Amino acid sequence: MTKTVGAVDAWATLVRPGTIDRWPKEFISIFKKYGTLELFEKGMTVEEILENMDEAGVERLMLSAFGYGEYDIISNEEVAEICAKHPDRFTGVGTVDPRGKPMDVVREIEHLSKNLGLRGLRLEPYAYGDGTVGAPPNEKMYWPVYSKCVELGLPVAIQVGHTGPLLPSEAGRPIHLDEVALAFPELVIIGCHIGQPWHEEMMILAWKHPNVYVETSARTPKHWPEEFLKFATTYGQDKVLWATDYPLLTFGRTLQELRDLGTSDDVYRKLVRDNTLRAFSMES
Repeated sequence: MTKTVGAVDAWATLVRPGTIDRWPKEFISIFKKYGTLELFEKGMTVEEILENMDEAGVERLMLSAFGYGEYDIISNEEVAEICAKHPDRFTGVGTVDPRGKPMDVVREIEHLSKNLGLRGLRLEPYAYGDGTVGAPPNEKMYWPVYSKCVELGLPVAIQVGHTGPLLPSEAGRPIHLDEVALAFPELVIIGCHIGQPWHEEMMILAWKHPNVYVETSARTPKHWPEEFLKFATTYGQDKVLWATDYPLLTFGRTLQELRDLGTSDDVYRKLVRDNTLRAFSMES
């Protein structure tokens, strides 16, 4: 198996030194479960991230903005600044809160695309509710978001499946995306975190809809469900994007586990590079 593919990680978040207080308490438990709380508390510099990327053979990160309520973990502006300094290593993915007034939301999407140069949008349905019930991605608040993303050619990366943090999961049922894909066939939809325990819903949507992909962040290949492993390496090999949710998982561990599954060179390249470049309409 070749190790010089130039992997592209479809989902990563910057955790800067001194920013642990930006994270709400609901997220701390999942950091503990993954054994990465100390890393989140310490933080990482951009230089340290680049070193980790080089060690693992990762060419590029899709670096994502992330917010939760009043918590601004990493803003669109911070992401854009880093990507502008390292355009050959980082590509930015922005975020908005769809609960705002529709025209304010679409203006923010236009700003992050045209002025900040971000190449996609990240949405977290569990975050747009009251902490007990989330907002499924087929609710009307999202419709202006999707329309603007189609207009600007931005893919939408949406959290699917159960939540790791102590937040509601039902809004992450992948089947909600069926309606979205039917209503917006020109919108590239990326279901993130596989969708467990409803991963078969996510798989069938990616198989059914030309505009739907499934992404593997926060799920190590070693522990992929058997059905998903078959999908990723056979009939769904063109619709799966490798991702880590870095630094929740490391590049080296997930890439090595993917090699250990015995994937062919062709399939490996699709999963760790080609599919992500295609989904985000990037040439390299």
